[in-house]
Amino acid sequence: MAAGNVAAGPALTRTLARAARAVTASVEQVLKPEGLTFEQWLVVETLAAEGSLAMADLAERTMTTGPTLTRLVDRLVTTALLYREVDPADRRKILVYLSRRGQTTHRRIAPKVTEVERSLLVDLKRSGDILEALENLAER
Repeated sequence: MAAGNVAAGPALTRTLARAARAVTASVEQVLKPEGLTFEQWLVVETLAAEGSLAMADLAERTMTTGPTLTRLVDRLVTTALLYREVDPADRRKILVYLSRRGQTTHRRIAPKVTEVERSLLVDLKRSGDILEALENLAER
């Protein structure tokens, strides 16, 4: 594709969307046997990395809307991977924590997700053209 081609913008947008879906699908292959969705994993991974967070901060970091995050957290609380408490410093806030079970689950799954990510990155590095690399990834 020529650099001056007007279609480069939409082609990039489509390619990025398709590549993101391919990455999600690859990671979901690891998560599905564990009973987790990609969106649930983002919540677990974020809490493992950052510790407890208020719902608003968790929504921002996972790029999830408030109502969707509430459903995700409800489900993860039901499966005992997370728990919630009122923030003692500001009783209007709810803090979300990774439970011990959630920490164990994260430690078990994280290396598998990391391996999928490494594999995808190796494939991207093999191509000198980022758009071509993303198109190849999107074809997965």
